[in-house]
Amino acid sequence: MSKRIKSVLQYSLFIGLGVAMLYFAFRGQNIGEIASKLKSANFYWVAVAAVITMVSHLVRAVRWNMLIEPLGYRPKNINTFSAVLIGYVANFAFPRLGEVARCGTLTKTDNVPMDKLIGTVILERVVDLLSLVVILVLTVLFQFNRISSFVYDNLLKGILQKITANTLNLVVFAVIVIGLIVFGIKLFNKYKHTIYESAIGKKVMSLLEGIIHGLTSISKLSSVGGFLFYTVLLWTLYLLSTYFMFFALSSTSNLTLLTALFVLTVGSLGMAAPVQGGLGAFHWIVSKGLILYGIAELDGLAYATISHGTQTLMVIIFGGICFLWMVLNQSKKPKMSAIL
Repeated sequence: MSKRIKSVLQYSLFIGLGVAMLYFAFRGQNIGEIASKLKSANFYWVAVAAVITMVSHLVRAVRWNMLIEPLGYRPKNINTFSAVLIGYVANFAFPRLGEVARCGTLTKTDNVPMDKLIGTVILERVVDLLSLVVILVLTVLFQFNRISSFVYDNLLKGILQKITANTLNLVVFAVIVIGLIVFGIKLFNKYKHTIYESAIGKKVMSLLEGIIHGLTSISKLSSVGGFLFYTVLLWTLYLLSTYFMFFALSSTSNLTLLTALFVLTVGSLGMAAPVQGGLGAFHWIVSKGLILYGIAELDGLAYATISHGTQTLMVIIFGGICFLWMVLNQSKKPKMSAIL
């Protein structure tokens, strides 16, 4: 199977998954009524939330620069900001492609080694994951009853039922997986010297060394306090964007900042799903979550749609502008090559 055909199949799979999740999210709902709610939305608050979101992207870019500088490179914030937005656009084309795309963009504009950048992005994602865990803990502490009900009814209940019904299959699957892992480890230990000495092995080891170098950048930060400040600021902006978007619809305008904290938490989980830009997954999990706060599922879908749609539109517009700016800027230099 050629790489092109494989890529097309993978892309089709993710698109199909996203469309399927959208279908399940909107199944049985009055689409016309949702459209009517969106038309009557207060777009002043949509604009406020959109501006805050764009500022959060800038903060992410500045924080990323703080991880890159210990490696001996000082990209301009405008270049890092452009790379972040281009990465988000790439995520709409193919999940997780954005991480590679933004590293490739900055490699092109500032000659920062790709492998080292990948290390900083992995590190950044680890920090984001830890931040999300902290937010999740805070959300649970403040709203334990609602969170426990949501998790059980929408996640654990179905999982437990499937585990109970397929215990034997799961045991067999676990045994097979463990067996393959053990076999793989033994096979690697037997031929590791040959692997290390091969051309591919040397390239892989070189790549891993660069990634590890990037991962260690956090230990060389010029200002740990500054990095923590930008991390807190980033998630505060995400929270405010979520909160102010409530005011765009009359049905959600009375929700509180604590509700926004919950929506930010579950929405982040939806955006992390392996589909383009959280398509469908974000809509489903946010609309289900808002039911706990007395918001009808249809109104929750309207909120999820305007929130996700605004973020998507802003990324496409400004990400496209950044891409064109980068191409035009690079065209002035000799030997221009592709980003990826």
